[in-house]
Amino acid sequence: MNGIYLYLLLKEIRDKLVGLYIDEVCSRHRLIQIVCGEKALFISLYPEAPAIYLARKEKYNFERLRLFNEDMRSSTIIGVEQRTLMPVLRIQLEKSTEGIKKNAEIIISLYREAPNLRFKSVNKQKDLYRRFIEKLPRQSITEFTEEQLQAFCCQDHATLDRILTQKIEGVDKYLASELTYMNLEKLRKIMDGEKMKPRLVTTSPLKISFFASNYIKEYSSLNNLLQESVKNFVEEKLRRQRARQKKEIVARLTKRIKRLKKKLLTQKEIENNRILGELLLTNIALIKKGTEQIQLVNPYTNAVVDVELDPKKTPQANAQYYFIKYKKLKRGQPKIKKKIEILRKEIEQINKDFSKTRGVALAGHIAKKEKPSPFRIFSLISGGKVYVGKNARSNQELTFRFAKPHDYFFHIRNYEGSHTILRSYTPKGQRPKKQDIVTTASIAAYFSKARGQKNVPVSYTQRKYLKKDKKGRTGSVIMMREEVIFVDPRLPEEKADTKQ
Repeated sequence: MNGIYLYLLLKEIRDKLVGLYIDEVCSRHRLIQIVCGEKALFISLYPEAPAIYLARKEKYNFERLRLFNEDMRSSTIIGVEQRTLMPVLRIQLEKSTEGIKKNAEIIISLYREAPNLRFKSVNKQKDLYRRFIEKLPRQSITEFTEEQLQAFCCQDHATLDRILTQKIEGVDKYLASELTYMNLEKLRKIMDGEKMKPRLVTTSPLKISFFASNYIKEYSSLNNLLQESVKNFVEEKLRRQRARQKKEIVARLTKRIKRLKKKLLTQKEIENNRILGELLLTNIALIKKGTEQIQLVNPYTNAVVDVELDPKKTPQANAQYYFIKYKKLKRGQPKIKKKIEILRKEIEQINKDFSKTRGVALAGHIAKKEKPSPFRIFSLISGGKVYVGKNARSNQELTFRFAKPHDYFFHIRNYEGSHTILRSYTPKGQRPKKQDIVTTASIAAYFSKARGQKNVPVSYTQRKYLKKDKKGRTGSVIMMREEVIFVDPRLPEEKADTKQ
């Protein structure tokens, strides 16, 4: 998305952005969502489709972006700025903490070489990705006279493309390839407010045009174009990713089938081990200890058979080895065939599921299973999370590694119980909601030896007021400050996010 298209997009959405209150920041791979009530500013940081657009928030398949969530939450957008048609958007924020107003800035860089997101305040700066491009501004197309534009257009096509991309701000290579003198004049009129419908040329890479005769679709606004095209781009990228994933899984299962097939033996090969054992027992008097190989006559075929022996074993033990091998192979062959059949059916099911969902899901067919969470996790109606330890080591990891200083720690008084952490996502200096404290205390009481009682005391404090009890057992803590609440042990109506 070049700077000129960003300029035209901001003319559509700037007034709608200013004044919005940020609830949270989420991400789905390289698609970022800044949620503001029912609306959201979407930021595509895919190099093939860098873009922004304003749309309704999306609830599913997005996860909180921890890097920025705490800094941006509870901020108000007070300004939106683009400098000299650069493909860089600057969003000014204002946040009130304990009555003190603090200003910060979100900088969205949409250069195709490295789209990135930066949060900048007085005392900190964070980049989502390592490389953040900053360039010096060039001359705007609106600053050129008609004579200068005509002079540009007198150049050959290659020279004109180079001049446009190097001297004029906001023009990328694709737009430069379209700009004749007539189109330059049209573009200047569009930037001055003349209405013209944008056209989607390709989705991947994302190409927009006001002049193309061959295009996919024409839209009433740039925001609508970007919303639909980025969504289609992400779905197509996910489809291709799932297709590759499916191919890898099927290849892996096919290799397993091939390895299992090599272990399949004929009935004759299996019976041969029993016969060798019988031959050794029949001719045991002829076998000396320490012999590595002996030739014996097979009475069933009258053929001479070479029998391999372990020189460290007795003749009886060598015979027993062949009988054990015979029994093992006889029992194992049906199991191998069953495994092969299961793997074949799994491949068929993967192909079937992939066909039905157009490649969107391959749930249940991933070879590597996800590790279970070391904690029980509960979601609160307010958006907070409650984490509960599963054992002594889990308690210690939860409290002294996972928990943040401003998280709240809960524990049943006078009984053994699990460590419980409340992460409420409230602004610094503010206490969690009372209902969240009651619910978390009830969960802490439930996962204790006081589960069967009523109106039990639960202590709670911020994590920063805890220290390890060096003389106690693993997971023991000492509270330097604490409050007590009486609750009935119970779980919230919502189910835990992870298996208990």
